[in-house]
Amino acid sequence: KLIRKAQDNNIAVVLIQSDPDMDSVPVDMLGPNDRVVCIGGNTPDESYLNAKSVLRIAAHEGVDALHPGIGFLSESSQFAALCGNNDINFVGPPVSSMETMGNKSNAINTAIRVDVPVVPGSHGILTSSANAASIAEDIGYPVLLKAVHGGGGKGIQVVESADRIHALFHQISTEAKAAFGNGDVYLEKYVTSLRHIEVQVLRDRHGNTKILGLRDCSVQRNNQKIFEESGSTMLPKELEESAYNFAKKLSDAVEYVGAGTVEFIFDLDSMAIYFMEMNTRLQVEHPVTELVSGIDIVSTQFRIAEGDSIKDLAPVAKGYAIEVRINAEKAVLKNDAVEFVPTPGNIRECVLPEQDYIEIISMAAPGKQVSPFYDSMVAQIICYGTDRNDTIRKLRDYLETTKITGVCTNIPLLKRVLDDEVFVGGTYDTTYLPRFLKRIDSDALIHDIEQAADMNADAVDASQLRIEGSNELKVLSPSTSIFYGSSSPSEPAFVKEGDVIDVSQTLCLMEAMKMFTPLTLKQFNRSGAELYSKNQKFRVTRILNSDGQQVNQGDLLFVVKPETAV
Repeated sequence: KLIRKAQDNNIAVVLIQSDPDMDSVPVDMLGPNDRVVCIGGNTPDESYLNAKSVLRIAAHEGVDALHPGIGFLSESSQFAALCGNNDINFVGPPVSSMETMGNKSNAINTAIRVDVPVVPGSHGILTSSANAASIAEDIGYPVLLKAVHGGGGKGIQVVESADRIHALFHQISTEAKAAFGNGDVYLEKYVTSLRHIEVQVLRDRHGNTKILGLRDCSVQRNNQKIFEESGSTMLPKELEESAYNFAKKLSDAVEYVGAGTVEFIFDLDSMAIYFMEMNTRLQVEHPVTELVSGIDIVSTQFRIAEGDSIKDLAPVAKGYAIEVRINAEKAVLKNDAVEFVPTPGNIRECVLPEQDYIEIISMAAPGKQVSPFYDSMVAQIICYGTDRNDTIRKLRDYLETTKITGVCTNIPLLKRVLDDEVFVGGTYDTTYLPRFLKRIDSDALIHDIEQAADMNADAVDASQLRIEGSNELKVLSPSTSIFYGSSSPSEPAFVKEGDVIDVSQTLCLMEAMKMFTPLTLKQFNRSGAELYSKNQKFRVTRILNSDGQQVNQGDLLFVVKPETAV
């Protein structure tokens, strides 16, 4: 999207890509005046989070400005400061705004100062678990413990009772320090029935603030959004106007510049809205607001960064828009509950037809690889209609024409949600999707996801696993992943050469997108094809990979030899 909009505005692009992304869709989009530079490395730490390398490339290429995208360094005030110190125009807010609103404790105190309502809580960093317990006792359980620098569904924990708060406080603090480099924690009342709404803001260096509209992102799981809409079905008009007013007050209070999103909790029990946080960057779901406001947010970001005034910008409210996120993941049953596991690998077919009422932002294309190193989202589909029902109908019909094979995706889940009476009726809260997954036919969902991906095309039969001239069998990687032979460097290997195992024994861990999945021989057996007999034991004769090594789908992992039948 950013490349497309830069080209629309005659801005030459220098695209920074990691090793696995050098063959990505964005690289294919570059024109004759654009360049791609490989930053090297695979993991985010080695590549997109390597601020010094990013700036060295920027200096070498002589760039005027840097757009940080929607993740990684986009909300790093330190990185924004480094850009300024190197005479590079950071396409985003001032460092001071990022430091205030990017720190959740500072953001809440700012909201209190300008009379924007916040969820009852500590309103500041907790000094100890005893401090947390005292505040929780005052406001009542359940409460939320949150990492000050958390995000993306990480660094957040519900505490149901007083006997759990001390242990969970230390757990969140330790996890936050490891994941975000800061272990500070705060506490707030856990609102049990809520909608998640957010207001899109644009503000220039001249003090002109424009509110473009709101989005409802309540269809989510594990605090990660799946659907985003341009309206909220249960929000009264007066609370909608209050949200717009609060977003403007906060943006003005911190002298914000650029595109930002102010997020609110809509408490359904008390019919009140509370400020939650501000995202000081462009969000994934920004096209939803573009379609209904008539404002090109990314192009306006470029204009604001160039110093232009948006005084005459005139957003209009027209129609309705819904975005769905297509993730490369498959559904699995774990403890009788549906969970989703990332499925990186090679895309064989990718059909996303063009329609005048559809916007597509996609990293998916035929022959492209879904890397195991980054997020599982491969495409955004944004649909525009005259009203919510029209948009739901159009989007449901459109998804019927899409096709992605080679990797599993959540498209069958998205279609089920769009067919669901509760979703269409619009009366639900943020617990909707977990509840929905409990009441649908899980086996049918799992089957449909695998069928839609045409995974059988990659399936091997027993004859392909046999090593010629012996009775040994190959064990091939089921997906693109990172191989780990033990749970940690200090722990023993799951298996060693010479071990005798059954089909349920864990052979290794396969990491994709920060999720670890144990691999067993049993997982390769499917209906009508038992590749490794459950009544057989096997001796591990060879282990072909080492910890941290990337393996692609179909790569040889182990060689095993059938032992005497049980």
